[in-house]
Amino acid sequence: MKSTKRPIRTTVFFGFICSLSFIPLNTGLSYIVPWPKIFNFTIWLYLAGYGFLLTRWRGKNLSSIIFPLLLLFISVFAVHSDSAFLLLALGIFSWIRSGICFQKPLHRALGAELGLTLGGAALVAWFTPHSSLTWALGILMFFLVQSLYFVIFGNKRIKDKFVVDPFEEAMLAAEKILSTHI
Repeated sequence: MKSTKRPIRTTVFFGFICSLSFIPLNTGLSYIVPWPKIFNFTIWLYLAGYGFLLTRWRGKNLSSIIFPLLLLFISVFAVHSDSAFLLLALGIFSWIRSGICFQKPLHRALGAELGLTLGGAALVAWFTPHSSLTWALGILMFFLVQSLYFVIFGNKRIKDKFVVDPFEEAMLAAEKILSTHI
């Protein structure tokens, strides 16, 4: 049998990897490009990576998220306010998750995205990150909150199709027959 995907665990692990890589990535790239653009570019990279994971979990075509990611990539260089960029990134994150990958009825998607995305952003803003270390911890907290999406909506549809060995299938059928007659 194939194993099932675990989006809660993977989201937390992805957030952990993003928070660990935030400081070295920003420090290394800051010698080439000024801080606000590097920060925005790093957030874009994390959103693109997580968007890739979301499309893989739902079996969607990767080209379905190219337009939102391209729009956000252009805004990395066009938007001059970190707050405006982060708000736009949250909107595009919600668009990718609830609009493209996990399509739900509008009232459920809007409620979940407002609660989780803005809740995660408010949690990060409440700790007022002002250094690379606090931003790294904020990114981890944001992904921890985002893993609640899969707790709320469940991950019933994210499971792989089971490929059962014919011998195992016959054994399970025999066990079922025996358990009903004994």
